[in-house]
Amino acid sequence: MPELKISKGIWDDFVAIAEKRKRKPEALAQDVLRDFIQHFTDEELLERSCAAARRTAFRIEESEDVVRQHRQSGKRK
Repeated sequence: MPELKISKGIWDDFVAIAEKRKRKPEALAQDVLRDFIQHFTDEELLERSCAAARRTAFRIEESEDVVRQHRQSGKRK
């Protein structure tokens, strides 16, 4: 595991939070980093989805109609 240098003031504040949550600071740090990574990747996915939506030739209403028709045709089979 890589070693990191964190200022004493920030680490002390973090340790205080970990103690309030009855967690080890190292374990809480891993959870915080994991959450940050997940949030970052979610934002990237959302940005790509929005960009794809802007490029599509269909308006949202037309897309909804296409999905609705597809779902209804599957129920008839």
